[in-house]
Amino acid sequence: MKSKTLIFTTAFAAVLAFAGLTSAQIKCTETGTIRSVSKASSGNFETVTFDVMIKDPDFKVSKARPPFSQYGSENRLRIRGNYFQSIVFRGINWECKIAEALSAKTSNIKAVKNIEQFEGQVEYIIGYDKRGSYVGRSVVRTRKGSRVTLKFRK
Repeated sequence: MKSKTLIFTTAFAAVLAFAGLTSAQIKCTETGTIRSVSKASSGNFETVTFDVMIKDPDFKVSKARPPFSQYGSENRLRIRGNYFQSIVFRGINWECKIAEALSAKTSNIKAVKNIEQFEGQVEYIIGYDKRGSYVGRSVVRTRKGSRVTLKFRK
């Protein structure tokens, strides 16, 4: 009886350890990843910035409309804001954890949400309140990649 309990306990511990290893994600620091996303406010503008470890990132920014759902799920996501922009990066090493610094106080930008990170594609939805406040995007090369910034009027 003790040996069956010991075998069961050992097997259970092995399954838990394996599950923990496979679900853990490392930080994005390798070439081809999105290292971080951040939100900021300065002067009359608010920004969402993606630090990408690619010199010439393949991405598209477009208007988005709800309903939104997490990729691979039928569960609807409630994303704050009245208007939405989507940014989709393609050809991305997607198997790591993107650092998010989204705690900055912004009056127009209400949400920045990752809704897809799978098969070389990463998508974020930015929710904001003021119609027509999306100004545009810019790409600046950095030493290790690029910085993609979406700009909004306050």
